[in-house]
Amino acid sequence: LQVGYWKDMEQEEAAEKVKTEGNESSVLLTGLEGNTLYHLTVRAYNAAGYGPPSTTVRVTTKKSPPSQAPSNIMWIQDGSQVSLGWEPVRPLANESDVMGYKVLFRQEGQSNSQIIETQKTSAVVLLPDVGVYIIEVCAVSEGGDGTTSPQIRVPSFVG
Repeated sequence: LQVGYWKDMEQEEAAEKVKTEGNESSVLLTGLEGNTLYHLTVRAYNAAGYGPPSTTVRVTTKKSPPSQAPSNIMWIQDGSQVSLGWEPVRPLANESDVMGYKVLFRQEGQSNSQIIETQKTSAVVLLPDVGVYIIEVCAVSEGGDGTTSPQIRVPSFVG
């Protein structure tokens, strides 16, 4: 299949085109602008050429995630427990509403973060091992995860 897509204010002749492999009947379109109306058509093709395009479908992409990171992050450590609090993220008019927050934490030198999800502007993180932990916070929205906060480095002496 070939999928053609173009923004509402553009002409169909300016459409971007994406082809699927073999008999795939779906395709993921990436790099689209948020909060934008697009038109899409689908057409089959084979060695003999292209079939007629489908009826045009209109789709509006979701608003982009918040560009502002959580700010004024405060933390208090009690042994292996870290209590965090931060200012709520206020999305811009063209950004998705905040549905909650993710607290990402990992031991320094590790690449995989553990995640705590919350709808509050606070969370408690338990640091399981001795070492330095990196903690970050980001807003969660319908349009995806927002910008992450600056990193907090917390030492853990309890194991």
